[in-house]
Amino acid sequence: MIKNKLNQFEADWAAMPQVKKEELAKLKNKTILISGQGIARCLCIALLYLNDAKKLNNTLVFCGDDYLSLERRFFLSDRRDITCGSYDSLSELKNEISKVDVVIHTGVCCENIESFSKALKSEIQAAKAVCEVAKNNNAKVILLSDSRVYGNAKRGRVYAENEYADIDNSALSFQENQLVRAVENYFNCEAKANALSLTTLRTGIVLGACTGINTFIDGALEAVANGKDFELINTDRKYSFVYITDVFRAIVYSINKLDSGVYNVTGIDSTASTAAIAAILRDVYGEKCRLTLTDGVEPNCCAISQSKITTFGCPAAIKLETALELCVMSYMTDLSDLKLPNTHDGRLDSIQKMQLAYLLEVDRICRKHNIKYFLGGGTLLGAIRHKGFIPWDDDSDIMMLREDYDKFAKSAETELPANMTFQSGKTDKNCFYEFNKLRVENTVFATDFAKEHRSINIGIAFDIFCHDKTANSRLGRKIHLALTIFTRALVLNKWNKRKVDNGSRLQSAVTNFFVKLFPLRFSYFLMNHAISFFKRKKKAKYLYDGMGRNVYNGSFDASILDEVIYTDFEGYQLPVPKRYDEYLTFLYGDYMELAPLSTRLGCHEILWCDIGKYDELNN
Repeated sequence: MIKNKLNQFEADWAAMPQVKKEELAKLKNKTILISGQGIARCLCIALLYLNDAKKLNNTLVFCGDDYLSLERRFFLSDRRDITCGSYDSLSELKNEISKVDVVIHTGVCCENIESFSKALKSEIQAAKAVCEVAKNNNAKVILLSDSRVYGNAKRGRVYAENEYADIDNSALSFQENQLVRAVENYFNCEAKANALSLTTLRTGIVLGACTGINTFIDGALEAVANGKDFELINTDRKYSFVYITDVFRAIVYSINKLDSGVYNVTGIDSTASTAAIAAILRDVYGEKCRLTLTDGVEPNCCAISQSKITTFGCPAAIKLETALELCVMSYMTDLSDLKLPNTHDGRLDSIQKMQLAYLLEVDRICRKHNIKYFLGGGTLLGAIRHKGFIPWDDDSDIMMLREDYDKFAKSAETELPANMTFQSGKTDKNCFYEFNKLRVENTVFATDFAKEHRSINIGIAFDIFCHDKTANSRLGRKIHLALTIFTRALVLNKWNKRKVDNGSRLQSAVTNFFVKLFPLRFSYFLMNHAISFFKRKKKAKYLYDGMGRNVYNGSFDASILDEVIYTDFEGYQLPVPKRYDEYLTFLYGDYMELAPLSTRLGCHEILWCDIGKYDELNN
């Protein structure tokens, strides 16, 4: 598998963790021609990685000047899902290019251009070859370009797709600007002449840890990683940056949903001056950041607006700070003290200490009332893999069987301390979660979800899940699972005021009909009864997670949760299933493998966090 040949930074962007599962699923069984240099090479690696990990069953054809080095490093000649070659040999690959669905050309996007005449000749040759393939197959074409196409940017100006600055014929950047425009013009002419579907993505400066893509700030990032002095060019203009996974995300979205046209692609809050970049790095790394700003030749790129592609449904996922930090980490020689991107504005330690206090309080109540429970989800994973919290996790989960779950709900009413609230559909009439929560009073922990649900308690939360019995027969379990997913969709979509779109027009239409028809309280009643339908069943052989995100994993052997053992968690002994290995494998597969680096930001995107007096726990 290709992932065994990647380091953790390469594996991070190759996994495309920011691309939605349903978008990746739509890539299945396609034949894709990838053409270009650095970004094309990385995209090829990523799609091969996904062929291995997600069984996408794509057939790839890679065309580029460095195809031989790619073949040698990854032994691509041993794989059946990719063919590599030069542009001269492309016409000879008749079988491979006869069924191409998508052509992706990255060309000179974010590439240094040393010789204009040589680059122009090479790019026209490449464009001619790949456009011929697209024309013969009526394939969708995606062209990557970059912000140099806009010309000599004015100070303070951020450029939208149809706005252009002048090109200074006397400037050193003139030839680069003209080359990028020439490539775009060639593809536009071919698209019009042959009625091709062409989507052009103009990127900001592409950052990527261990990608081999060069930028003018690479020296500064490497210097920060090693605590060395470095002079960074001082400019009076801003530049837009984008991490490579956001580029991949835009490409996948273009294949599946984006209309023909031109779209700018940048990261979140990723337009900044060099002084701002130095300030971000100083904030993160303190005295290790020894950058000074100096005069020099300004980079030939500009600030661009991503408003259009965001409006069309593909917002960025990676912040500039995260992108910079991932790149800095990739230059570190000692990764034993690997620093993760900053999250929660420095509150994560306090939040985890509060979560630990929750756990101990729950443990006290359960011991007192003889209630069996287990650490669940990411908290169980953290206990086994890290002997405590997953370092970047911001919440806690426990799980119980139905009898214990109902028993705990009654006990919590009288046992919880005054600063904690038990939240359920019964105790909070505006709450329609499918599971129960504990909340800390006088705190706020709000995701985007809270915009529409300000009437419920949104304090720091602790999740309590029930693993319910399900049918013994395969058909019965299948029906029970389908009914659970259906009733959950009725509640969650009604509550969140959104339409169901699960990829099936018929299923979505039926579900949306009943979402409108049933009152929310009635749908909530149906959901709870569907989840607990088999609670009185004797000798049930299977359980399922009807309340959590693992519902789609289906059912598992009920005996896995028969026995409890205790394991170390942040210095305390807390309960886990004796057969935790089987359970975690059922949930996560290879659960000892760490999540991609860029996703280690906590499982929630926090919009509003206020931990009040509990901030002192950080001291």
